[in-house]
Amino acid sequence: MSSFVKRKKTKINLKTRLKKKVEESPPWLKALFDFVEMPPMDTVFRRLFLFAFMGGWSIMNSAEGGPAFQVAVSLAACIYFLNEKTKSLGRAFLIGIGALVAGWFCGSLVIPMIPTVLINPAWTLELLTSLVAYVFLFLSCTFLK
Repeated sequence: MSSFVKRKKTKINLKTRLKKKVEESPPWLKALFDFVEMPPMDTVFRRLFLFAFMGGWSIMNSAEGGPAFQVAVSLAACIYFLNEKTKSLGRAFLIGIGALVAGWFCGSLVIPMIPTVLINPAWTLELLTSLVAYVFLFLSCTFLK
């Protein structure tokens, strides 16, 4: 019985361990963690639905000249959400544009490396790059402070 009590007492508490690791981390890592937050799950799901809808809309209209309008609407939504959170339109604009540029750049690098067997032949590089940009916009407007 005493060994059971001892094992129960020394149960691993992951939250406490992670908190201790963050407190012991270097200052630059603390600053990075201060830049990220976890919003309520309903907020995450609403924004996920919006960007998934934009991605689906881009895929459905992929033959009609590219997803430029959908990317612009997604960027505007991202800037709106960030402005709501940060109360600074300038910072929201910079983070939104930065997320779009980073997503477009990463999409332009990663998408050509994917074998063509895995990709629908009707999907263009611009469409696939915009889908990666939607992921970056979603992550930035949902999880960044």
